[in-house]
Formats: sequence, C-alpha cells, structure tokens
Amino acid sequence: MECKNLSHIYNKGQTNEYLALDNINLSIAAGEFIAVLGTNGSGKSTLAKHFNGLLTPTDGSCLVNGMNTRDSKQMWDIRRQIGMVFQNPDNQIIAAVVEDDVGFGPENIGMEPHEIRRKVTAALRAVDMEEFRHYSPHHLSGGQKQRVAIAGALAMNSHCLVLDEPTAMLDPKGRHEVMKTVSELNKERNITIIYITHFMEEAALADRIFVMDKGHIVAEGTPREIFSKIDKMKKLGLAVPMAAELAHRLKQKGVNINDSVINTKDLVNILCPSN
Repeated sequence: MECKNLSHIYNKGQTNEYLALDNINLSIAAGEFIAVLGTNGSGKSTLAKHFNGLLTPTDGSCLVNGMNTRDSKQMWDIRRQIGMVFQNPDNQIIAAVVEDDVGFGPENIGMEPHEIRRKVTAALRAVDMEEFRHYSPHHLSGGQKQRVAIAGALAMNSHCLVLDEPTAMLDPKGRHEVMKTVSELNKERNITIIYITHFMEEAALADRIFVMDKGHIVAEGTPREIFSKIDKMKKLGLAVPMAAELAHRLKQKGVNINDSVINTKDLVNILCPSN
C-alpha cells in the first residue's frame, strides 16, 4: 500500500468545501500491522476509504500492489485484495444465516459454488466461528458479528484488512474477541492489518502507528516510540495506554523508570524485577 501526495477535498468548489486529507505520504508493507490514531475529524476514516477505492484522491494517488485506485478498470481487483470492516457490525450483515452472509461477497464476484463453500468454511474457521455457520447473525454478540464480518472479507481472498474502529460499539469481551482474531490473522496468516482505533491498548499491539491531526500524519513510529511522547499525544487530544500514563506519573514523582513502558507487563517488570 502506498499513498503519494494524497489529498482529498469534500464538496470541492462549493461553499462548504472541506480539506480532509492534505498531502499524505505513507507506505505499508505486506504483513504489517498498522494502527491509525487521531481525534474525530483528523482524517482517519477518510484515509481508510481510499485504501479500497471507496474514495479516490482529489490530488495525488493511492496504490495497492501497484494498482492505482483512480483506475476504474482495476477497482474489482483492488477490492478483492482489500477487505473493509466498519464500526457497527449490524450495518454489515445482510443475510439471515451466517454462512450465507460470509458467502455473499464471493458469490457476487462469480466464484464457483464449490469454491464458495470451501472459502466460507476456511474463513469461519480462521475467525473461530465455524460452529455458528447455521446461526442467525442477529442472535450473535457484537464481537461475534464483527468476526463474521471479518470472515466475509477473508472469503474474498483479501490480503489486507482495513478495520475502521471495529470495537467502538463493543463491550470489553467483544473487543478482546476481535483483537485476538485480528492479531492471529496478522501473525499466523500474514494478513496485512490497517486498524483505526480510539483504544490505545489496541494500538499498542501494532508494528507501527500513524498519528493523524487535521488531515496530516503528524507522527509515525513503533508503539514504544509513539507512546513515550506523552506530552505530544496529550496536546493532540489523545491518550496513551494506562501503563504508559502511570509510568510517566511515577517518573514525575522521582521514581527511576524509563519511557519505554506501554503495557502492564512492562510496568511490572520494571517495578518488580525478578532476582
């Protein structure tokens, strides 16, 4: 995935014209787990919609495996490689039975029936939902619905999943289910993950983080690099993982502690080192 000088203007030329993305440049390698952070209105969701051609750049370009999202002839190939999962799981479910919902996309692109059945089984197994294949999706929990939505993307042979705040409407159990599934798909199946979230503990699991503000990428780095800059994150209106915040406050109180803490395990290892 590559964005080159990508800008996006909503309602261009009208009185309510709005610059949502301004000269974005980024590169994402196959198999990476990328988290995207930013306050509301920072451009996160607009950027996500460029990755599979739901939006096209006003200026610049977005390339997926070398295919330009501006090229309408390549749009089907792009969307088969990039699966999208959105915030509300109920808005993504269109069938009365789980296996039919997962098979909807493959059927629409003309996949053979026997291949659809194979892809549906493999996708449900990948998200640990195979035993629910004959259930009504509307009887599932929020976390289970999101895992069905992820399965639907996998059944399309997606090499990359773009998840736009997929746990925002879920309880802690549902968030854990989705994050466990996403992490396993990334580590065990080498699926590229682009994960937009407001939950800093989720972002801490990524390989790299992009921080956005007012249509710009204002910071990029590993979770340890990003979350060590606590004052900068707060100026941007963003939090940091609870463990990083606690470590920062302890350091201000004179406790000898470094800035690399991003999770509870880090904090425990520093405060209670083993003999």
